[in-house]
Amino acid sequence: MNDIIIVSIAIFILIAAIVIYGVVSTSMGYEEDVNKNYIPDRLERMLGMDPKAKKDEEV
Repeated sequence: MNDIIIVSIAIFILIAAIVIYGVVSTSMGYEEDVNKNYIPDRLERMLGMDPKAKKDEEV
């Protein structure tokens, strides 16, 4: 039971660290974030995603 709690806490800390890194690095200008989702474009390319800027749609 204790192992499940430790693993859950470790996963939560890992996800929180990734989010904090994304917010800090994009707001400080270290990384580029074209689509403004707080995930640096370099990380998105490493994961195989294509970071594109969202086009504004006129209604």
